[in-house]
Amino acid sequence: MGTELLTDQEAMKSSTKLLSVLSKKDNLSIFIFAKDGLKAESSTMQNLGLSRKVYYTGLRQLIDAGLISKSEGAYSYTTLGGIIYQGYIVRLIEEMKNKQQMMMIDTLKNSKEFSEEDITNFVDRITHSRSGMNAEALPKIEIAWTYQDMVSAIVERVQLCKNEILLASRSFNEIIINNILRKANSGIDVKVISDSSLVKQYIEAEGRGLSLNDKNSSERIKVVSNPWYPGKVKRRVARIPFSIIVFDGKEVGVEVVDWNEPKKFYGVIFIREEKTSKTMLNFYNKMWDAAIEGETPAGTKDTPSSVVKLAESASSVVKRYI
Repeated sequence: MGTELLTDQEAMKSSTKLLSVLSKKDNLSIFIFAKDGLKAESSTMQNLGLSRKVYYTGLRQLIDAGLISKSEGAYSYTTLGGIIYQGYIVRLIEEMKNKQQMMMIDTLKNSKEFSEEDITNFVDRITHSRSGMNAEALPKIEIAWTYQDMVSAIVERVQLCKNEILLASRSFNEIIINNILRKANSGIDVKVISDSSLVKQYIEAEGRGLSLNDKNSSERIKVVSNPWYPGKVKRRVARIPFSIIVFDGKEVGVEVVDWNEPKKFYGVIFIREEKTSKTMLNFYNKMWDAAIEGETPAGTKDTPSSVVKLAESASSVVKRYI
């Protein structure tokens, strides 16, 4: 496993940058206090006991690392930041409480007076209550740092899906679309929320020259603006902050957004854990409820531009949930 990680230079580079940022005491303090949101006002740095230069330098480094972002007058965790805090910072702090016990175990090992089996049994008895309760709750996390790895990971999970696939996407890949369509046509429930900018892109790229006034115009608009048409997919349109895919309500894939280049692929985090999946499922359902139908109803005279305009009007509703 270690060798495989070393061969992924891009992942190593990103991880090294993240660890470098959090290794600084002041940055770590700012990051931990951002859990409940840091108000973007001068009193915040005073409450943290930091100088203006140190505070704003730390904020910038945390933002550049993709750990926090500013929204509605406060700095709070990005999806990646929340995962790092809960999965690593909190866990590290908890483990450090047991530092003395770990040193005692090392002393037993170095004394050569006890066998490995005796020491292992001793450690198991000490940690049983803690590890026994939490072993099943520990999330299974996988990160795809390359576009190809992301496609492979999603296709693999789609093939194993048994009941439901929920997708909200800012971009589409033909391989993923075809695999999901096959699942939908086989009886799996599939919902897709397309970003309104995608509808606009499809129309601009393929819809120029459409005659919008004849009896077949509505059908052609559907084909141009909907790569899922006419598959058995429930589809809506909304302004999407980041891509999400939920598999059977048990595992979720969340896009990692590079705030400096938000349109560029950066990575996807796959998390298999009940609480996280439930949270993201609720978030998805709120987006779905706030979105609009993605297809122009038959018999209407909506133009492509009006479809996009209607899609973008839903963004104000979605913002209440993000």
